[in-house]
Amino acid sequence: MSFEINNITINTFNKRLKNYSSNDLKNLFEKNYSILINQLPESKTITRRQSLENLKKAYKNESLVLVLGAGVSIDFKVPSWSVLLQNLMVHTIEKEKKDSEVISKLFNDIFKPSPLIAGRYLQNYFSNNDKTSFETMVRKVLYSTAKKNNPSNQMDEIVKLCAAPGKSPNLDSIITYNFDDILEYNLDKTNMDIPYKSVFGLGIDIKNNELPIFHVHGFLPENKKLSKSNQITFGENNYHQQYSDIYSWNNIIQINKFRDNTCLFIGSSLTDPNIRRLLDIALKQKGNKRKHHYIFKKRFNIAKLERELIEALKSQEILDEKLKSNLNFDDVLKYLNEVYERFEENDSASFGVKTIWVDDWSEVPKILKQIRESIA
Repeated sequence: MSFEINNITINTFNKRLKNYSSNDLKNLFEKNYSILINQLPESKTITRRQSLENLKKAYKNESLVLVLGAGVSIDFKVPSWSVLLQNLMVHTIEKEKKDSEVISKLFNDIFKPSPLIAGRYLQNYFSNNDKTSFETMVRKVLYSTAKKNNPSNQMDEIVKLCAAPGKSPNLDSIITYNFDDILEYNLDKTNMDIPYKSVFGLGIDIKNNELPIFHVHGFLPENKKLSKSNQITFGENNYHQQYSDIYSWNNIIQINKFRDNTCLFIGSSLTDPNIRRLLDIALKQKGNKRKHHYIFKKRFNIAKLERELIEALKSQEILDEKLKSNLNFDDVLKYLNEVYERFEENDSASFGVKTIWVDDWSEVPKILKQIRESIA
């Protein structure tokens, strides 16, 4: 499971605006925005057409790796990270069940504990106070609201990519940061014979005809017995272990795939510190082999940005009515949005990852279909 952060932090705008005087803001909003945009750092993305051609080529050469994050499981009602933490907290509060649910929600809403700190606390709690293993409890919460038979165009296309016409598999492999077995369930329920192997620890052999599905943060299948191999990366302890053991199986897998293959990040963000570190290592090991990776990102909602900007400006006492009347909001919005997109593009590109912008997530399965049908 990974953390999904893909929006502008509006509070940052509020803080920045407070640093401007009335004259500063007036000058800012009256500038020529075409000049301002040209002064931004150069865009580090490439056209969607070129990205698509490169992905088709990698798929045809069987060097394409799908890297799946939490966004892939959203259609199936798997709880978000915050909801997962909240539901686990219920079991650590010594109150009536009804009370503990309310208190745990209030605790998370008000104090917003760091996911790493919360994960460490929960792991320590269950190891010291509960006969139930931590992984067993996480699994129980993970599937408590899951609807595995929900429709998902995105998952349908991922499954079809695992079974290319005439030859299977045509993907090199799949890396997933999710604990759940949603992907495996969807592979099994098809009428196609898709040989795959879920890999979540040492000693799991992969046959030549099997598609490896690497659960690098751990694997909690719903209806199978759990063992020590099913340990999940959840709290600070696990992250410290991954940082100190660069030769752990999951680190090695990621570095090798990031270095030697073309990876497509779906439903994922590049905010996890360990993933960023491994991408950095792989980029340095590539040398002159500059194969790019790709990530889907959703464009910021302009209507929402406009509402937030208006509210931010209203909160500034230094803005009088005359100044407000001089604001060209269309230009301001265009400029802020351009800053955001170039910021995101340049960050991803620093790890060798090119951005594919979509206006809506429904575009993703259509793009995956284009990749798949390129070898038909």
